[in-house]
Amino acid sequence: MITFEEAYRIVTESSFRLGKEVVGLKEAAGRSLMVAVRSDMDMPPWNKSAVDGYACRHEDLGHELTVLETVAAGAMPAMEVVPGTCSRIMTGAAVPAGADYVFMLENSEELAGGRVRFTGRPGNDNIARAGEDIMKDQTVLRAGHIIKPQDIAVLATVGTTQVTVSCRPRVGVISTGNELVEPDQTPAGAQIRNSNSSQLMAQIARAGAIGKYYGIARDDEESITSLMKKALEENDVLLISGGVSFGDFDLVPRVMTSLGLRIHFDQVAMQPGKPLTFCTGEKKAVFGLPGNPVSTFLQFEVMVRTFLDRMTGVTEHAPVLQMPLATDYSRKRAERLSWIPCTITPAGEAKPVEYHGSAHISALTGAWGVITIPRGQSWIQKGEMVSVRQI
Repeated sequence: MITFEEAYRIVTESSFRLGKEVVGLKEAAGRSLMVAVRSDMDMPPWNKSAVDGYACRHEDLGHELTVLETVAAGAMPAMEVVPGTCSRIMTGAAVPAGADYVFMLENSEELAGGRVRFTGRPGNDNIARAGEDIMKDQTVLRAGHIIKPQDIAVLATVGTTQVTVSCRPRVGVISTGNELVEPDQTPAGAQIRNSNSSQLMAQIARAGAIGKYYGIARDDEESITSLMKKALEENDVLLISGGVSFGDFDLVPRVMTSLGLRIHFDQVAMQPGKPLTFCTGEKKAVFGLPGNPVSTFLQFEVMVRTFLDRMTGVTEHAPVLQMPLATDYSRKRAERLSWIPCTITPAGEAKPVEYHGSAHISALTGAWGVITIPRGQSWIQKGEMVSVRQI
C-alpha cells in the first residue's frame, strides 16, 4: 500500500497528451483551450456612456447648456461638444469629441429653447474609457483554460469564431459483479442495482470527456477479459468499478496483467478508496475503482479527473479552501488520509454531514465538498482550519 501523495504523483506522471482540433463557438464550451486567444480591438472601442443622460464638458456643469444632438447606441456622434453645449446620449453610445462628463437623465432639467441644466452633484464621469476592458492584442484566454459560458461571450467580443482545443478523451466504463443488475431492473435476493456506471458516465461528461458504457462483467475471467479488450481498443482510458480487492472473485488485476498492462499500484492509504488499482499500456490507462459508490466518486474526482486534465492540457484546478471546522471531529483509526463529506454553514464553516461510510452515496447529495483529514490525525477541534475541496 502506497501513500496518496505517491499514488497521485504516479498518476500525473503517467499521463499522455491528446491531439488538438478546431471547433466553432457552439462546440467550444467545456473544452480545453490549446492556443491562447488575443483581442483584435480595444473594448470599448471608443469612450462610451455608461448611462442615459447628457455628454458635456465637466467645467460646464454649472451652466445652462444647448443640446446639439441625440446620440443613440450604434450611431457615432456628428458634432463636437464645445463650451456651453452638450449632446443627449444613450447608454452604450459613443461619447462625442470634446465631452469628458455624462450626467444622468434624472439629474437634469429641460429648459426652453432646447437647453438643459444639470441639477445633481458632480461625481463619477459615467464614461467607460476606450480599451479599459480589453486592449488590442491583449491575451483574453490562455492555453490550458477550460472554456466556460462566459468565455464564449469574450470570444465573440474579440471576433474569435473558431478556437483550437484539445481532442476529448474517450473513456470506457465497465462494472463488475454477479450481484449487479441495471437500474431499470428490480433486484432479487442478494442483488443490488448498478449505480457506479451511471455516476461515472455523468462525471465523465462533466469532465469534458466522451464516455461509453460497456455493461456489467460477471465474476469470471472470460467475461472481464472480453469487455476489457473491447473497451481498451476503443478508448484512451478505461474505468472498471469493483473486482479490485483481494476476495476470491476479485479478478480484475489478474486480467490487467494478462492483457499486458503494467500495474503501478493496487492499494492506496486513503479512505474511502483504498483498493484503487492503476495501470498503463501504450497510450492507454486503466483505473480499477472500488465497488462502493462514494469511493468510486471520490477516486474519479481526485485521480481520474486529474489524469484527464493532464491529457487535455488543462492548467487550472479547483482551489482547495481553508475553512474553520464547525464542530469537533474525531476518528478511531488514522493510518490513512480521509475525506469526509461536508456542508458550508452561513458563518463560512465546514460542517461534516451524517456519513456512514463508502456505501452511503446519498450523503454526497447534500454535501458541498469534502474535508481532507491528514494521515495520522485522529482529532480536530472546532474552529481549527481544515482543507475543503468542492465536489
